[in-house]
Amino acid sequence: MATTPARVWLLTLVSAAAIIGLFASASHTLGQARAGLDVLGRGAGPQAMATTDLYLSLADMDARIADVLLMGTDHGLGSGREDALEQYEAGREQANKSLLEAASLTEGDTVEERNVQEVLDGLGAYERLVTQALLRNDEAGAAPGEVNAEALESYRAATRLMHTELLPKAFNLGLDSSAIVRANHEDGQAAVTLGLLWVGGVGVAVLLSLLGLQVYLRLKFRRRFNLPLIAASVLTVVLTAGVIQALVGSGGHQRDAKEEGLDAAMSLARGGAIATDMQADQSRYLLDPEQADNYQQVYLERSQQVLSRPVDNLADYYTAVDEVAASYPELPGSDGSDPDDPGTLGYLGQRAHDALLPGQQDRLADVLGAYNEIQTQDRLMREAVRNDDLGEAIGIRMGVADSENGTFAAYEEALDGLTEAHREEFARGIRQGDAALAPWAWLLPAGALVLLLLVALGVRPRLAEYR
Repeated sequence: MATTPARVWLLTLVSAAAIIGLFASASHTLGQARAGLDVLGRGAGPQAMATTDLYLSLADMDARIADVLLMGTDHGLGSGREDALEQYEAGREQANKSLLEAASLTEGDTVEERNVQEVLDGLGAYERLVTQALLRNDEAGAAPGEVNAEALESYRAATRLMHTELLPKAFNLGLDSSAIVRANHEDGQAAVTLGLLWVGGVGVAVLLSLLGLQVYLRLKFRRRFNLPLIAASVLTVVLTAGVIQALVGSGGHQRDAKEEGLDAAMSLARGGAIATDMQADQSRYLLDPEQADNYQQVYLERSQQVLSRPVDNLADYYTAVDEVAASYPELPGSDGSDPDDPGTLGYLGQRAHDALLPGQQDRLADVLGAYNEIQTQDRLMREAVRNDDLGEAIGIRMGVADSENGTFAAYEEALDGLTEAHREEFARGIRQGDAALAPWAWLLPAGALVLLLLVALGVRPRLAEYR
């Protein structure tokens, strides 16, 4: 038959094992939470944002070349030929940097690695074509808006390559990187949720083991209170609740960083990239009269991606965009009163409105106002073309494209301000998540050691009675 000291030892070892189990489960779950924050905040998250920038860089490159060709011999139009070429080089450097980020993110994925390599190869082919186009146009001494035929053929091949190969692959890389971030986030959150159950369950097991030890000591040794074991029980509750609170708080900050920060910033960045390509269609419309109708239709399609209203021609679209800007913060169609009106959609529509952070309403108003001005200038440009005033049309286009004081630069500035607010929210969420977990790097092991010490102090006097 087991002796009393043996039973005390057994109950003590059970309590110690439960405390070690609490430390192990809490340590493992806290580690998973830290890893999830690290992947989102310093790994896949920033890399995914970089792949979104790839589309923007490529679209901007093609826009700058179109502007240079449209300028012809007048190198002072807008912000000038030199500035346009500098912007082209900056876009090329950013595209190469983004491709390196994409290669890092997709490492191990054969299909995506091949897509990255194809974009790299295609970018080289694109650069050769635009170099030919610029050289031929310069040699021909083409006047503004009168692109040399051979130069135009080279540019057509270049922009066709850009829009049928490079930009679709770049856009897909951005979507795939978002999917990777989402999958990592969901897997991490699921693992932490399971860990929370383990921490809570083991915490209860520690309390029960300590309670069993206290009851046995009280009945066997006729002691009413065992202060060290009572303190251990209280500390177990505090330790378990503290770890759970830290994990829940950190998970909330991580979720906010992703949804209100990264997801919203990437959505706006995609909208900005498509708008870059959209406004470049203005230059393509002017420099290639044979395909002007096609570029006009493509302009409308891209505009609808940025801000969508149920219209099917540019004239109605101008009016619709003006109504959106005028009615904001209410968005046309958002009340659901008209079953045939899907609402205000696109990257600047309802999704941007729903993702707004507190105090950021005016920023979206600025973006919509700037976007409306782009459409106003587009209307004036096309009216000038219909009036056979190509010089006026080119002047309007160069005013839109001016990198310092242009209409599109004002739009980019407003959009960057809103996007940056979401980027800051992303960084803030990661910082707050890290801060919620950081103290437990030392609190948890210290708490576990104190628990073991309190258990030892609680049973030592009773075991000493049997010496």
